[in-house]
Amino acid sequence: SQFGLVILLMGMLTGVQICVALQAAVIEGAGRLDLASRAQLVGPAFVSGTLVINLLSNSTIETWHFISILAAGALVDMLLLFLVRRNLALPLHVKGLRANYWRGVLNLLRSGGILQAASLLNLFLEPANKLILGSYSGVAAVAVYDLAMKVIWGIQHLFGAVMRVFLHIGNEDRRAVGKSFAKAIVLLAVPAVAMHIFGILFLYWVGRIWVKIDASSLMFFFGVASVSNLVMILITPLYISLVGRGEWNFIFKLHVLLAVANLSLSMLLVPVFGLVGSGFGLLVATVVNGLAIYNRCVVERQAILIEGDVLRGVCRRVVMSLGLLVAALLWSVFEGGGWFGLMVITLGLSVLIYREPLLMRLIDFFLSRAK
Repeated sequence: SQFGLVILLMGMLTGVQICVALQAAVIEGAGRLDLASRAQLVGPAFVSGTLVINLLSNSTIETWHFISILAAGALVDMLLLFLVRRNLALPLHVKGLRANYWRGVLNLLRSGGILQAASLLNLFLEPANKLILGSYSGVAAVAVYDLAMKVIWGIQHLFGAVMRVFLHIGNEDRRAVGKSFAKAIVLLAVPAVAMHIFGILFLYWVGRIWVKIDASSLMFFFGVASVSNLVMILITPLYISLVGRGEWNFIFKLHVLLAVANLSLSMLLVPVFGLVGSGFGLLVATVVNGLAIYNRCVVERQAILIEGDVLRGVCRRVVMSLGLLVAALLWSVFEGGGWFGLMVITLGLSVLIYREPLLMRLIDFFLSRAK
């Protein structure tokens, strides 16, 4: 009975999000990525706070209520971005457009169109995976898949937003690309693994305590998908460098390869292994894509290995964090450790990330700003 209202609200939400993206792009184009990012922090906090209040108060929430809350959060972001853009005196239109500007506009439309076409492949990839999974394993497996992938995509977007600063390395030489890639690994490898450990603990709470489902299949799938996601996160700086270099045709072929490989493997593995087969299909397709990106960038390996001691230290920390990831998976599946196992995992993770370079830089940044 509320379907029409929900569709109307979804349309309004989409329109507001387009306005948010437009104003954020204008601000980022002026070189103020920091202001564009900060202005978009209040909306998600508002949405999360409102949903938590509804949860704690045991209030009944309908679908149109939920979409309205999302739309209100997007409106907050749009308003803050409007204020930032006005303070920077950045217009949304170009005055006095000259003929020689059209060449740049056409190139921009061409590159943007290819990137959007590549994104369309991902748009159909997710529903196709769910269709295959639902046909062979049932709708319950689709729900578990969707729950796990929400966390996977959230982690990927978190690190993907950070790595947009690597756009500048696209036009640099091989040695510079290798050094930048090495710095990204040093800063982000262990935090990326740590976020997946937090994701396991969160999904365990959701699956066992809140939704009350058998979390074994959820955890096995999330474990396989975590490895795939780690590969994608660590290769993202090189992928961003390809965007900076304007490798549009290769990027489109890359997305076609990912879609075809993922769907083909899902059709082969899901009938045999079910939900876990879908995870392995995603893993193999991601590894193939990662190797293609690495080879395309022609990274100078000597530049990566130039900081040998630093990278060896990172490898030790990554191995320890992966050990904690496996321990968290085993704990969530078998519950053998109980509270003691959870305390050991949490303590080990705290010790591991305490001296992480990225965490120390963030602490120094906030302390210096506070002074």
